[in-house]
Amino acid sequence: MKKYNKMTKKEIENMSYTDFIAFIQETNRCPGGKDTIRRIKNIINPDKDSLILDVGSNTGFNSLELAHITKSKISGIDVSESCVIESNRKISEDTDDVRNRVSFQTGSAYDIPFSENNFDLIIAGGATAFMSDKLKAINEYVRVTKPWGYICITPLFYHSVPPTKLIRKISDVLGVEIKVMKIDDWTNLFIKSNPKLELYYVEKNKIRNRSSNDITEYINYFLNKPHIRKLDQEAKKAIMIKWKNYIKIFNENHKFLSYGIILFRKTNYEEEPEFFKVN
Repeated sequence: MKKYNKMTKKEIENMSYTDFIAFIQETNRCPGGKDTIRRIKNIINPDKDSLILDVGSNTGFNSLELAHITKSKISGIDVSESCVIESNRKISEDTDDVRNRVSFQTGSAYDIPFSENNFDLIIAGGATAFMSDKLKAINEYVRVTKPWGYICITPLFYHSVPPTKLIRKISDVLGVEIKVMKIDDWTNLFIKSNPKLELYYVEKNKIRNRSSNDITEYINYFLNKPHIRKLDQEAKKAIMIKWKNYIKIFNENHKFLSYGIILFRKTNYEEEPEFFKVN
């Protein structure tokens, strides 16, 4: 990527969403942030021998936070080269222990660059929502997961139907067609896509809509980052306008959204259904 202090107004305006968040060095968190990562860790209990793959690692949050609270070895892949560059910048500021256990590389969920039966846990976060061929990606997740290993997604899902105009705006921002999916759509998509998957755990959480003051404070935080302050006024204004537009659209979308923590387990043989269950 071009040096930060040389970016022009036009270059900023023409950036894709992923390039832009890498440029402003936004910590692109999974829904629920650290709370979600803690929940996954407490359910799975990965140890020092566990191998974890973060699919759609973006700017590195999931991988690094897992490394901070476990001793597992973690690999992150993302199709965005700029996001991988930003992930590696972040890891360069971390401890020697984390740097020794976490790595990032450019890679596609459609052709995961690892051998089969390799990982104890796959975290796909919300990345699957942005893939046009979701079934191909899911089968790749299953391929590289060890028998009795886990696949975790933390998808946004709609608890009520949003306006069509809003969905078009979200799709335009993210550069991919967003479909209105409920949580059952997500669980069924995975279960029906591969006979080796069992639904292991489901948790639902609401997303809080933020105030105008919250949005302004959040945007100003980024404008005050050292590498942004070095830009000329025209470039900084372009960042402010672009970021505010993104955040306002996302915040409007949050009125209709919840998010889930969904775990699937890769089975090695067919099991009988459970009958006497609490839920």
